[in-house]
Amino acid sequence: MIHLVTLNPALDLFLQLEESSRGKIGKLLQAKVEAGGKALNVARFLKKWGIRPLTWLGTGGEDHPTHVLYRSLLKKEGLAVRFLGGRGPIRFNAVVEKGKTSEKYNHPGFELDLKKFGRLYRMVKKNDFLVLTGRLPQGMNPGLYGSWIKAFNRKSVRTVVDTSGDALREALAAKPWLFKVNLFEFSEAFHLKLSNLKKLIPLVPGLIKSGLLQGAVTHGPEGVLAWNGPEIVLAKPFQERIHHLVVGAGDGFLAGYLFSLQTRKSFMESVRFACATGAVVARTGITRFDKKLVDKIFKKIKVAKV
Repeated sequence: MIHLVTLNPALDLFLQLEESSRGKIGKLLQAKVEAGGKALNVARFLKKWGIRPLTWLGTGGEDHPTHVLYRSLLKKEGLAVRFLGGRGPIRFNAVVEKGKTSEKYNHPGFELDLKKFGRLYRMVKKNDFLVLTGRLPQGMNPGLYGSWIKAFNRKSVRTVVDTSGDALREALAAKPWLFKVNLFEFSEAFHLKLSNLKKLIPLVPGLIKSGLLQGAVTHGPEGVLAWNGPEIVLAKPFQERIHHLVVGAGDGFLAGYLFSLQTRKSFMESVRFACATGAVVARTGITRFDKKLVDKIFKKIKVAKV
């Protein structure tokens, strides 16, 4: 069983604006709202392959107006989730498109009570995947994910982490079974300045020696550097120019990797498939994800041993 956890879900507001003339009020051309959260995105992609994970969110199960709206959006998609806490509204994020430019603005979130953590702990069994994704809400202890990883490792759970900042550094110190981040997040956590994946390669043996036996670090069109024990590979997607703001490609990579693990693909195949999934999300977006494209792009992914 795959358990997906995001403590900081969001209502993603997409706004398309028209440039205003001087002295005039600008026009809002289009507005829509979607239920957001990294665990939710991964669940969406896995659902396309017929895999139904258990998705756990930090808040959203009570009667706050943001909770009600969020659950109504989930119902339309047919997505079932469980909630770990009750206190705190769901944050809003905004993607603003004006002319040919798009920018995303994220709210830091609200502190949570996590009063139902015990339910999660009881339901996750030996050899299950526990996937901790996304930034922690503002005000939460950055060591939270690290403490969870230690607790679930003792139950022989396959812990996976995809977060950033201090929470990532604390989580990696707890030695998750697998971690997936982008190069900026990795550099930030270790206080490094890495401009490309090749500069990361000399550091991998040290990471493995420290107990980080499986990892994947992505860097946009450059691809991904991934390892499974001593086996280290560099995968590069075919070149395609993207003209829009890319959101969710990292979640696509993670979903593709988890699907590959579930279906017992080899390490090399898993990396190629995950890379192809991320490339498809970059092209189509989250809600229009097409699993058929993954198989086509899979054949174009180049993987080389390092």
